[in-house]
Amino acid sequence: MIGIAVSAPLEREDAIVREAARHGHRVAIRAATAADLVERLAARPADAEPRIDLVLVVADEHHASRALVEACDERALRLLALADSAAERARAATLGLDAVAWADGFAGVEAAATPTADEAPAAARERGRVIAVWGPAGAPGRTTAAIALAAELALLGRRVALVDADTTSASVAPALGLLDESPGFAAAARLARAGSLTVDELDRVAQQVPTMGGVVRVLTGIGRASRWPELGGDRVAEVLERCRDWVDCTVVDVAASLERDEEISSDLFAPRRHAATIAALEGADEIVAVSGGDAVGIARLVRALPELRELVPQGRVRVVVNKVRASAIGVAPELAVQETLRRLAAVTPEACWPYDARAADAALLEGRPLVDVAGRSRLRRRVQELAAALLPGDAPPSRAALRAAERPRRSWRAALR
Repeated sequence: MIGIAVSAPLEREDAIVREAARHGHRVAIRAATAADLVERLAARPADAEPRIDLVLVVADEHHASRALVEACDERALRLLALADSAAERARAATLGLDAVAWADGFAGVEAAATPTADEAPAAARERGRVIAVWGPAGAPGRTTAAIALAAELALLGRRVALVDADTTSASVAPALGLLDESPGFAAAARLARAGSLTVDELDRVAQQVPTMGGVVRVLTGIGRASRWPELGGDRVAEVLERCRDWVDCTVVDVAASLERDEEISSDLFAPRRHAATIAALEGADEIVAVSGGDAVGIARLVRALPELRELVPQGRVRVVVNKVRASAIGVAPELAVQETLRRLAAVTPEACWPYDARAADAALLEGRPLVDVAGRSRLRRRVQELAAALLPGDAPPSRAALRAAERPRRSWRAALR
């Protein structure tokens, strides 16, 4: 006998209960919506009888949700979607659910309820990581850092996506010489809103950028800041969750502002200007906070860190001070930066990147990542070290990455001279 929890429209729910009883199974929970089912599962004692073995839902917006998927994963419950229409099948794919057609009868539900011996449980499947690159106002080098980190992670053997979620000044596309008339991230957000965002759709709307380590998939940002309402917080969160099933690492470039504008809005349901940034930071596994390496940049970081800590636990934030140079800080600039941040913000920077205008300008001129145009620069080596540290476990840089750091880049134009 299988214990079942059901969330479905009333007519379908009655049919499920009848068919389950006819096949010798029992429906323990009947919920009108996905939110109701999440509450019922949370309130149910672990030793309650009958034990629930399967959660069966209709794959529509009322009965299948991301919160329900997470609740089932926490309790190691198998979640199965009933999907007969194209819209229901698309929503099941968006949420990463196995789907069966109710039209095929209850035998299909029984077959799908028991995974095969070689199938890994849903909770044990390794999903991709999301790394957000944030920094205070100004130009600390967020976009340069995001592009460089994405290329280094690809060189370390990961499948990587680079997402431009900056709603103020999206810069990834021009920095890589890409066309952005049809922003990939906005397109993905629209698909998420419609419940039809899949891994295949992400491949379709992304642009592929070849790098020394492999292809980086890029979701370009909005070309005009006035289009920010297209990137609502719920849509951004949904896209980034789907990216976890798409690639191993998703690097997200976000805007600086962390303001929540609910108090100054008369409409509590109006879109929020900085919702994309907040959603990306809250959903990220790691946050790289990039600061400028001068007095102004460090002061801005010190003022912004308390707001960042209100959003996310401090353990997920890695502070990087960029453009560190003696001409702006004084003698022993790295030591001075570390001491200042420890004293004023109680934080030790993960890394101090040197000011290397030549390497950064070369990358911008060619529209390529640092690893492709300045593999031997000090700046690139520091980025490489951070990329290795961002990977779970003790993952040293690959031999290919180390060779790339020592090998000068030769242009084919020079070979023809």
